[in-house]
Amino acid sequence: MTSVIYILFVNKANRSTIGLQLNKPIVSLKKLQFMDRKQMNLSEMLQTLEEFLTANFSSFENRPAILAIIEQLRTSNAEIKRLNLSQSTSTKADFAIKQTDEEFLIATAVKVSEGLKVIAATNKDERLKIEAKTSEWDLSRMRKDDLYVRLKQLYATALPFVNQLSPLSISQAEVDSLDTDTTKLSKVKPAINTKTAKTTKATSDLGETITDINTAVRETLDDLMLEFKLLNPTLYGEYLNARKINNRAASRSTKPTD
Repeated sequence: MTSVIYILFVNKANRSTIGLQLNKPIVSLKKLQFMDRKQMNLSEMLQTLEEFLTANFSSFENRPAILAIIEQLRTSNAEIKRLNLSQSTSTKADFAIKQTDEEFLIATAVKVSEGLKVIAATNKDERLKIEAKTSEWDLSRMRKDDLYVRLKQLYATALPFVNQLSPLSISQAEVDSLDTDTTKLSKVKPAINTKTAKTTKATSDLGETITDINTAVRETLDDLMLEFKLLNPTLYGEYLNARKINNRAASRSTKPTD
């Protein structure tokens, strides 16, 4: 099941540029997909926390340790968004296009094969008859690498007979496609594999990024914010609210240190 998370972001008008370059927009409201529940809950909290810290930036401008965590949080949230978009990249369309192209090439190959069989019968050319022999059933069940080799072989067989194939409504472009389009198609799978590998790495990096920044917030920022419990109880209360993790699985909130 696809998970979704809607993120809240800070109005640029509330940003301060003192100490840290926080005047860049975080992102517009964005629907993120494919996070698991825990990642979704933590990511939502981290974005809300960034909103709170940025809106109250002036309260922390003389506290470099807190400023460092704010910058780390801002960078991590941007990276979380980037990685989530990267892991959401689908290769479904690539596979669909590849399948359509293969079906078209197989149909072309069968057409060329039938034309060569006609020429072989007319010329009583037994060798050509054997080399031209193929069928849609055979081609569609071949391993991809074997299919591409067979299409190239058929192209080589048909090339000397282009002029004789023309009266049979088989154009040179169709014959040539067995060479050029097969070459293009053979490069699609590696490209899809590369995209899949990048998606897998993004998923792994996403989990690590969320864990790392959540650990920094829990083990460092929470302690640094304790002084505000005495100095500014209202601000500290707002901080705790921003740190609250909405447990979507149970439809309730959990304590900030989870």
